[in-house]
Amino acid sequence: AAAVEYRLVSFSLHVLRDFLKLREVAQANPADGARAQLASRALRELEPTVVTLLQGLLSFHEWQFAKHLPAFYPLFVDLMHCDSKEIRGVLREVFSQRVGLILQQQQA
Repeated sequence: AAAVEYRLVSFSLHVLRDFLKLREVAQANPADGARAQLASRALRELEPTVVTLLQGLLSFHEWQFAKHLPAFYPLFVDLMHCDSKEIRGVLREVFSQRVGLILQQQQA
């Protein structure tokens, strides 16, 4: 089970990092129109996968989520700036249902 968890987390981190890199390419270089258009198209195609991955993280057991939060948190913050309402909506759930709960428990 630990090996499966490791592979799932590694894959999820890889997809989220790639999504954020594509976002940078799509926004950073307006002079390279073809490259930016290709990156924008790839972002639209990856968006449902990112939503599914984030929803999957919500189904982690509390201890699993807390264990992997340090790796995911910076990506969550960067994803908050993306244009997708769906991604931001799932992130809202992640922060309110999981991150907020962990912070409350640490204060208690």
